[in-house]
Amino acid sequence: MLEAELVTDVERLAALAPEWDALAVAAQLPQMSAAWVLAWWRHIAPAAATPRTVVVRDGSEVVGIAPFYVEPGTGGRLDYRLPGIELAGRLAPLAVPGREWEVAEATVATLAQAEPRPDALRFEGIPLDAHWLTALRDCWPGALRPPLRLPQVEGNPLMSLREGSFDAWLAGRSSNFRGQMRRLRRRFLEAGGVSRLATAETLAADAAALTRLHAMRWDGRGHSNLVDLDDRFTAFTVDLGEQLLADDRFALRVLELDGEAICAQLFVGAGGTVLFVNGGWDERHASMKPSLLCLFDEVEHVFEQGAQRFDLGVGEQSYKLRFSDGSAPLAWGVLMMPGARLPLTAARTAPALARARLRDSAHRMLSDEQLGRLRAAHGKLRSIRT
Repeated sequence: MLEAELVTDVERLAALAPEWDALAVAAQLPQMSAAWVLAWWRHIAPAAATPRTVVVRDGSEVVGIAPFYVEPGTGGRLDYRLPGIELAGRLAPLAVPGREWEVAEATVATLAQAEPRPDALRFEGIPLDAHWLTALRDCWPGALRPPLRLPQVEGNPLMSLREGSFDAWLAGRSSNFRGQMRRLRRRFLEAGGVSRLATAETLAADAAALTRLHAMRWDGRGHSNLVDLDDRFTAFTVDLGEQLLADDRFALRVLELDGEAICAQLFVGAGGTVLFVNGGWDERHASMKPSLLCLFDEVEHVFEQGAQRFDLGVGEQSYKLRFSDGSAPLAWGVLMMPGARLPLTAARTAPALARARLRDSAHRMLSDEQLGRLRAAHGKLRSIRT
């Protein structure tokens, strides 16, 4: 039988970092690694948030971690959530491969006895192909299964990297794509441009440039979580880089012209998967398409690293689809706990589910340009209200 405990202290979580990281590497989920989640706790977590992490052991071996947290007093419903949706998707519990259902059973048995007991488990950007939602629902103790609502699904483009080398991959792209990218790279280099990766010495300045360029890109275009985070995102990026740079699992790529950063993109890796977190660029140089060029350079880098998969992140934006050869959709949903509070939980959940369905419909029906205009209009309404 597996044993599980509920850890409610961040310092105790830090002590689990080696075993935790091994699970994230095995699952190929850099955004669920100890380095990522602990940096989130240090710089991004809401002030009232506390850990509700379930640690599952088989004897002395850690075989599963579900790093939930709770933020009391938000909307009258007590949700347990996984950290980091402000930054990236593909958020999921971790388990030794092949033992997911065992870990799910031990996890929900612990959550059912937790204090405070959750009204709901709220999942944001959870991979549909991982089957965690089914496992957690079906393993819930007792005769009643928790109702599951999945109002929103988002595409998540991937590159399989099956070609084995950058040259072989490029040869398989369209002639139009090859020609455009070669012209862009040539023009950039002829203009004196430099494409480089952050080092320990440049990390702080490059992280600040990433935050600044991302804010510039979103100015007047609506809402971005990273813009809201501002300096906290910079601090998070520096923290993550300090932990992972030496292991070659962190890449902050910067394009420079005349010594000035015109584009920056953040990438993090684990177990052969590299995740594109986010980026930003200076529209004064739009003719050079710096976001395409920066991503193109990083694709060459991940092939050199011997990575197996390139995760391009949430959303099927047109520039990502030019690189991808597949997709692994992510879901947003709520698992509502059986019990006396279930009717109240369902009532309080209904408005959020309706909004999520509306967002899902918008993403499916509108183009990137139309979505941009919609976000901009929504941003103006938000500013008027505040």
